[in-house]
Amino acid sequence: MDGNDVLAVYQAVREAVGRARKKGGPTLIECKTYRWLGHYVGDPSTSYRTKEEMEEWKKRDPIKLYRTKLLAMEVCCEKDLEAIDRKVEKEIEEAVEFAKNSPDPNPEEALEDVYIGEYIL
Repeated sequence: MDGNDVLAVYQAVREAVGRARKKGGPTLIECKTYRWLGHYVGDPSTSYRTKEEMEEWKKRDPIKLYRTKLLAMEVCCEKDLEAIDRKVEKEIEEAVEFAKNSPDPNPEEALEDVYIGEYIL
């Protein structure tokens, strides 16, 4: 499915969750989207794809597309979305500060909650 279509992904996940809660088993949802950045810090991600390709995918930014849809449907106004943007930015800043000010984890905790197949490390 189009992983850039927020409403389509929401609907698919909603149906899968409903099915799972009724003991209908698991669901595999394949959401096709695009990774704009490299695989790691320092990977320019431009040696194996063109600038034009990246620009085409950026036009399909799911956040921008959903924002446009919300405005077109008159679900909210630009002022509402700007308030949400500010709130999210604040949450991110607070999370980064919390992380910076937190003590380093113990090396023994590095594999906690790591799942490999059927095994929990």
